[in-house]
Amino acid sequence: MLGGSSAVAIRFVIDASDPVSIAFLRCGGAGAAMAAVMFAATRARVQRRDLAPVAVLGVLMFGGFGYLFSAGLAYVPAARGALVVAAMPIFVLVLATATGRERMTFAKAAGAALGFGGVFVALGERATAGPEAWRGDLLLLGAALVGSCHAVLSVPYLRRNAAVPVMVVQLFAGSVALAAVLVLRGDPLAGLVHFAPDQWFAVFWIMFVGGMASFYLWFWALERVPASSVALTISLNPVAAAAGGALLLGEPVTLNLLLGFVAIAAGLAVATRARTSA
Repeated sequence: MLGGSSAVAIRFVIDASDPVSIAFLRCGGAGAAMAAVMFAATRARVQRRDLAPVAVLGVLMFGGFGYLFSAGLAYVPAARGALVVAAMPIFVLVLATATGRERMTFAKAAGAALGFGGVFVALGERATAGPEAWRGDLLLLGAALVGSCHAVLSVPYLRRNAAVPVMVVQLFAGSVALAAVLVLRGDPLAGLVHFAPDQWFAVFWIMFVGGMASFYLWFWALERVPASSVALTISLNPVAAAAGGALLLGEPVTLNLLLGFVAIAAGLAVATRARTSA
């Protein structure tokens, strides 16, 4: 649910910055903090043969997903954005099945379908979405697809290596890619420093709570649980995003959003209950 809180924080600061800068702050802050944890608490390292593919996946996730997620939230409310990203379970299920990494079950398919149905119900809300909501929806669907690819493709490397060093390498690779974009576009500091005091609090939240903490929990889970089951928990993000958006940003919680929440929660319950009882 920390990812949903990140959506609220990003919405709070997006007008004072830009998507690439926010993605860099989230990735770079989380990476620096996790690197300190790794060197202080563990001697684990990524195996040399895995360094290159792990780094490429880091660029995909923390560069690609980070940018698409922040860019999409420039156009849509936090709850709607989190609901669009909740499409991840269906993408992960299809990818994991297609690559032979997991077996399709009725419970998984039904749970993912219910969750995806909830996303489409929420997307039917137009009154509060804004005239360019379609841009945000497309960017966030792209983020969901990129995050799904990362979840499935990272599993073998997390089976051979500990979660923390894999995460540090990927955060470093993503930070370097985003920093290169900032330098190439000119005036790289423009979107990194011009925040009001309350926005700085949101920036720190993005880096260390919605960034470091949520990323670590995500990697820790992928190391131990099938990717499709981990992705289903993304369905909880809209709950935090809707609550935070309503309380802090004055964003409305509409009937379509509530119906979407119900469908997503039902999908999560179906998939996880069947897995627990198996």
